[in-house]
Amino acid sequence: IGGFTRGSGSGYGCADRWPLCEDGALGGLLPRWEYHMVVEWLHRWTAAVVGVLVIATLISTWRHHRHRTVVVRLAAAALAVVAIQAWIGRSVVKADLDVDLVALHLAVSMVVLALLTLVAVALSPRRDDGQVTDVNHTWTTRLGVAAGGSYALLLLGAYVHNRYFSGWPLVSNTLVPDLSDRYTVVHWLHRAVAGAGFFYLGWLMATARRVGRPAGEQSLLRLATGAYALNVGLGAVHVLTEVTSSAVITAHLLGSAVVWTALVAVTALSRTGVAVPSGRMEP
Repeated sequence: IGGFTRGSGSGYGCADRWPLCEDGALGGLLPRWEYHMVVEWLHRWTAAVVGVLVIATLISTWRHHRHRTVVVRLAAAALAVVAIQAWIGRSVVKADLDVDLVALHLAVSMVVLALLTLVAVALSPRRDDGQVTDVNHTWTTRLGVAAGGSYALLLLGAYVHNRYFSGWPLVSNTLVPDLSDRYTVVHWLHRAVAGAGFFYLGWLMATARRVGRPAGEQSLLRLATGAYALNVGLGAVHVLTEVTSSAVITAHLLGSAVVWTALVAVTALSRTGVAVPSGRMEP
C-alpha cells in the first residue's frame, strides 16, 4: 500500500497533518471522499493495524516462548523498528515527501519485514528429514550475500523509482551512460546489480539442488529466483510505460519484497544445520 501511495502521487493526500488527515471527516479521523486522501488514509491505518499485530506477536512470543531469548528479542526489535518507522513516516509528510526520507521509510519497513520473517522461521516446525549436523557457514554466507544484495537493489530502485530513464536493459541504450547526474548513477547501479543478482540466484539454486540442500531451502530459493525473474520483467514494463503506471510500480515493489523475504528466510533456515543426504558434498 505504501508503494501504491507513492506511485499514485498520494503521499501528500492528507496534506502535512499526521496522523490524521487535514480537513478530513470527524476531525481528520476519516478521509473526505477524494482519491489521494483515501489512498493515504488507507496507508496510515494499515500501518496502524500492522503495529497492533506486531504488539500481539511480541505478547504471544513472550507468553509461549519466553525461554527462547533470541526470538523474544527479535519480536521486541520488530516493535521498536515499527515505532521508528511511524516517526519517519511523520517526518516524510512534514518534509514534503523528501526523496531521501521516503527511501529511508522503505528501508526501515523492509527491516520490520525481515525481523518478523526471522521470528516466523524460528518458530516454524522443521519439515526436512535428517539429523542436525554442523552448520555450513560458507553456504549461509552465500545466501546472506544474496539477501543483502536484494536489499541494496531494492533501496537503489526506491531512490529513483519515479524517474524515467530511456532504454532497457541498458540505460540510454549504452553500456556506460553519462554519469554526471547522481540519479543516473543510482539507476545505472540498480540495473547492473539486478543483472548480476539474477545470475547469482540462478547459481545458488543450481548449487542447492546439486549438493542436496534441504527441501525447504530449495523451495525458498526457487521462490526467490522466480519472483526475481518476474520482477526483472516488471522493471522492463516500468521503463516501457515511462514510469506512469501505479500498478506496475506497486507490483515491482511487491516482487522485491517477496525476494527479500524469501532470501532472509532461506538464510535463517540454513543456520539450523539440517543434515544433507548421504553421498552429497556440501557447496
